[in-house]
Parts: sequence; structure tokens; C-alpha cells
Amino acid sequence: MHESWARTIAWVVGQEYPAAMHHVSLMPDAALPHELHPAFWGSYDWHSCVHMLCTAVKIHLRCGNARLADLLDQRLTPDNLAVEAAYLRAHPLYERPYGWAWAMQLVNVCRGTRWEHALKALETQLERNIESWLGTQQWPVRHGVHSNSALALLLIADASRNLRELVEGTARDWFGTDRAYPHTWEVSGHDFVSNGLAEAAVMRRVLPAGEFRAWLDSFLAPDAYAFYTTPIRVNDPGDGQQAHLIGLMLTRAWLLREIGKPEGTQQLIDAASPHLTGNNFMATHWLITYALLAQDASGEDAGEDTGEGIGKDTGAGKDNV
Repeated sequence: MHESWARTIAWVVGQEYPAAMHHVSLMPDAALPHELHPAFWGSYDWHSCVHMLCTAVKIHLRCGNARLADLLDQRLTPDNLAVEAAYLRAHPLYERPYGWAWAMQLVNVCRGTRWEHALKALETQLERNIESWLGTQQWPVRHGVHSNSALALLLIADASRNLRELVEGTARDWFGTDRAYPHTWEVSGHDFVSNGLAEAAVMRRVLPAGEFRAWLDSFLAPDAYAFYTTPIRVNDPGDGQQAHLIGLMLTRAWLLREIGKPEGTQQLIDAASPHLTGNNFMATHWLITYALLAQDASGEDAGEDTGEGIGKDTGAGKDNV
């Protein structure tokens, strides 16, 4: 497993500033990030902290990384997570839907671990918020950023047992009749996810295999795959918005592999890999999550850090869970 990935996760999650908290104050307050969010502070913003902790759990379960276990023990306590659940109850639109989807992923990867029980209250509140959202939203959001509905549905569908039927019904309603997707309308200047590929990936979860193949053939033109596998030049990786484009290469690789179209995806990963670790916080505070998703979608396991991207599994087990 990439030791450098573990070091980077521990570093970014422990860095309280810069912080983009998106906190709406109803009265004067000067609460610090770690006071508002004792579990999910650091890593620039709430949702990035959540999914980097989720990635930390995945890496720890594969190789028993003590650094990450200590971090998780500090953050995923009953008291800390009770505060997070209360915050989502008091601010029912906060981090909708991306942060919610990743928090459900965190709940899911912690099942069967020593952190499972502490997450129960948060899971209950997330389910309530998600049910309310899907019960009232008429149309999907198709932007290639955090508000993207298809990406949220995909992550929730894979993580939540109780919400699966609701998610599947919503995906069919929103996307089932979509045809001839205009893939060349992507990209905007700050996308980190392809709306078209996220939509295709969630429909693969929803439709039977034969029905999905027919849907996909009518949804994406054959030339879409060459478009999606072309590496993107990022002129200023230190610009947080442009750094999204590095992540876009990783999410494209992940989602293409999810829908059974892996050809050409390695070149996307190779282009993004130099940015996963190092001193560019605007990239390192979140990219490893999507590198691991792309790797896992290929059926490969992570190996020792070579400094050149994603390697093979060393065979380490799930010790110290």
C-alpha cells in the first residue's frame, strides 16, 4: 500500500487552515473549524475531510496502517460524531448532496470495524436528510462539481442498504429516458466529474445488464470514449479550481471502468498521479480518494509506493481493525 498516500492523508486531514467551511451563521460567532466539526475538520473542507477519512479506512483495512488507525481513533469517536449529526440536523441543507454521499460511504466502509457504532447517529441523520432531498427535488443537477446529482446517487447506492430502493427509483425517473448525451458540451473550467459518465455509472447499478447495454449505446456516441480518455493539460495545478481538472481525469478513469470501458483509462491516471502527493495542498487534500476508486474499479490492489502512481498489493491483511 502506498505509504506516501497514508502520510499525505494524515497531513492534509490534520491541517486546519486554509479552511472553506461554508458555515452560515445565524448570530455572531467565531467558532473554529475543529470546534464546529470535531470529526470532520481539516483537508480544506468538510466533504474532503469526510472522503479522505473514508479512504484512510480503506487503506488501513488493507494494510493495518498505524498512522491512519490513530487518526481515525481521534476523529471517529461517539462524541465527535454526535456533534456532526447534530450539525446536519440543525443545518439540513449543509453539504447536500456530495458531503452526504461521502459520509454514507464512510459509514459503509466502517461496518464491522470498531468505528461502526460511533457512526450510527450520523447515519440516521444522513438518511433523514437524503430522504427529504430525494422526496422533493424535481430534476437532477447536471453540473460537473459537488452539486452533481448522478455522482451522489451512485455513491449513496453503493453505500446505503436502507436508501437503495429510493435511489434506484430516483435514478430511473431522472435518467431512464436520456438519449444522445452531448458529451462535447463537457468540460467547464472547474469540473471534477463527468456528468455523463456519472449518470452512466449509476444507471449500471439500476438496470439489468442487457437493458443497461442498450441504454448506454443510445446514451453515449462511440466517439465519446476517445473524448473522455484524452488527458487534460492543467496550466496551474495550484489554483483550486484548475486542480479540479486533475481530479476529473481520475473520476473519468474510475467511471469508465465502472461502466466496462477501461480502454485508455491508464493514461488518465498516469497524467494525474504526480499530483497525488507533495506540497500542492489544493490537489493533495482530496485527489487520493479518486485515485483509489479508479484503482479499485480496475480490479487491482495498491502496492508499495514507487513514486510513479498505483502499484500492486503486498498481501497485507486487515489487522488492527
